[in-house]
Amino acid sequence: MTRQPRLLLMIVLGFALILPLVSGGQEVRPGQKPPSQQPGGAPPRPAFREMPLPKTPLPPAVLELLANEISGQIAFDNLVKLAGAPWPREEKELQSGFYESETIAALARAAGAQDVRIDRFPRPGEFDYPLEGEFWVLKPARRLVARLDADPALLASVPPELDMTGDLVYIPPLTGGQLKQWTDGGIQEAVKGKVALMWSHANSVAAKALDAAGVAGVISFSAQERYFDPNQVLYSRGSYAGFQNLKFGFTVSWRQWSELLEDVSAGQSISVRCLAKTRKYPNRLENVVVTIPGTEPEKKGVIFTAHLFEGFIKRGANDNMSGCAVQLEIVRALVRLIRQGALPPPRRTLVFLWPPEISGTYEQIKQTPGFPDRYSININMDMVGEALRLNNALFTMTECPNHLPSYLDGLLDAFMNYVWRTNDIVYAVDSPRGRPGGQYFPRPLWEKNGSIDAFRYSTHQGTGGSDHVCFISPSVGVPAIELNIWPDQWYHGDTDTPDKADPTQMKRVAFIGAAAAWAAANCADDILGGLLDAVSSFGYARVGKRELPRAVRLVNEADAKTLAAASSLALKIVDLAAAREAAAVRSIEDVYSGSPAARRLVAGQLKQWELYRAGLRTMVTNSIAARAAELGLKAPSPARLTDLERQFAAKTVLLSSDVRGKEFSVEGTERYKKYLEKNPEAEKTLKLTMTQRRAVQNHINARTPNPFGALSALAVRDRAEAETGTPIDFQDFVRYLEFLKAIGWVTY
Repeated sequence: MTRQPRLLLMIVLGFALILPLVSGGQEVRPGQKPPSQQPGGAPPRPAFREMPLPKTPLPPAVLELLANEISGQIAFDNLVKLAGAPWPREEKELQSGFYESETIAALARAAGAQDVRIDRFPRPGEFDYPLEGEFWVLKPARRLVARLDADPALLASVPPELDMTGDLVYIPPLTGGQLKQWTDGGIQEAVKGKVALMWSHANSVAAKALDAAGVAGVISFSAQERYFDPNQVLYSRGSYAGFQNLKFGFTVSWRQWSELLEDVSAGQSISVRCLAKTRKYPNRLENVVVTIPGTEPEKKGVIFTAHLFEGFIKRGANDNMSGCAVQLEIVRALVRLIRQGALPPPRRTLVFLWPPEISGTYEQIKQTPGFPDRYSININMDMVGEALRLNNALFTMTECPNHLPSYLDGLLDAFMNYVWRTNDIVYAVDSPRGRPGGQYFPRPLWEKNGSIDAFRYSTHQGTGGSDHVCFISPSVGVPAIELNIWPDQWYHGDTDTPDKADPTQMKRVAFIGAAAAWAAANCADDILGGLLDAVSSFGYARVGKRELPRAVRLVNEADAKTLAAASSLALKIVDLAAAREAAAVRSIEDVYSGSPAARRLVAGQLKQWELYRAGLRTMVTNSIAARAAELGLKAPSPARLTDLERQFAAKTVLLSSDVRGKEFSVEGTERYKKYLEKNPEAEKTLKLTMTQRRAVQNHINARTPNPFGALSALAVRDRAEAETGTPIDFQDFVRYLEFLKAIGWVTY
């Protein structure tokens, strides 16, 4: 039989087999009822059974209230009001109240918040603000390339008054040798008095070379990805101050810059004119503070943060007015539900702080007596409104650091998981479904004018760069996470406008933030069990994915010379991991009821972590024994403590009382500078790396004590080793402690 007839026969046989199955195994003639509808026919298919929704610490009724009240569209509309475009500031803003702070305070009051204020803090010095800026091509044809009012990122660095005309010349990237030749060679007629097209703005070394050669200014471009959006311009700077010849830097888009480069490269003679004007204004900070009071105001509450702007010039819709707008919607929704009686007043106070990034938060901490003891957690939202698909991005959570374990990680993860499992088409066996085929989101959180994208999220170890770093500073010690969307294709650009935001995403983030804060602020006994489950579930997964494999890998990669040291470090790593997760459980005591039942639940969970710690040590010890056998060695015994180690095992190192909540960086303090003025050689004796010093500082003031015993100075060294993954000589460690003690940062 040829191949074609054989194929046709197989198709016919296939249909013959499939058709009876489609009709229940019996032929159905026209006008005849299917067997399931005939007397004695086959039974109907079982009805669709919806799988239960993912569990969270909050009751379903509260989740339903929040989901129905929170509006991503209202959040988006407020975003447009607050950051509809990167318009220049008006003169009155530069002299008194900033637009963002005044408008947010007014919107919060309009939403029903009763306790709204703007805290204004004067700062030393002045700031420069651009008032005018234009970039013209004069020949071969006169045209305006960019104007400050329409191109807010145009001026990278300019003097108070600028009006300069010159020819345009291309200067390719200069090597180190060329930079030295230019610096030493004096004026070059080829570039003297000309404006240079360059691939990037000049740093200090390049600026010296350009100035020596006689270059008058630089035109460059700056973009996240120049081919993705060739019209965007990132706010940028260069080293152009204090030179004789080099006076300014302008930034244009990649499209504009490359077109100029094409013309210059083609031999066209191009003349340009650059104009700018700036003025100085008194420096200051303005923080908006909104409070939803709790019925237990003396106990630790929850504080949200989202920064208003990162400088007076750069203003972004997603970075970070989206965080402010989302939190403003949380305020509106909670206030309305409380006023209606749908939710009771919270037990713990909820505070919303909207400052200039980092500097405003640090100032609020310094100006508020007892600030570190007022809050159990901080939820920081930085860039949370972007459309995920538009940015090819994920919603992310930066975890609390190892020195500040908290229930917050597991709590947030529970609600992010809830939104993911109910706003995605998930085919896992236990997944909730919107219909039998698995299509439709089971509990859709979306807006009419928003996307219907699936929710995607991830968690990762701590990073800096936003206001949460102020809280996790060792002198403040409040556990904090950052919620963020990354990547952001318009990050720090003049195209960071509301059209990149998504009302659906804003609704989801507001829901996650409101639910987490409400669970923390109302952790009654009916919520406690679910919170404990969420915290430990997150902890078990984190240790199993992170520290346990890391510890075993250290052992397995060791050789005969390094096995002892690797074994010691591996055990310290799993000890830190277990202590962190147990301390996260214990941190719930900050917000729980304290009833006998609540204390029993927490104690039982802590006992489980103590057993888990023993199990981790057993697994690592077995790995050590197996590796030693592979190498033909006897398993190394734990090293005996030296006299110095025994001495410091009995000491507890504490942060000085005048440091806590007042000073945030050892190296940036006056006490540090004055001590080095008197003892200029002191710092040279310190052998710890900066990473090791930071780890030591952090664990000295770990907010949650070791749940398995007192945290001694020796334990601080061990945790710093586990944190950094590097051994720390104990004498070097003690020398650094003595240095911190000498400058008054710590006491024993």
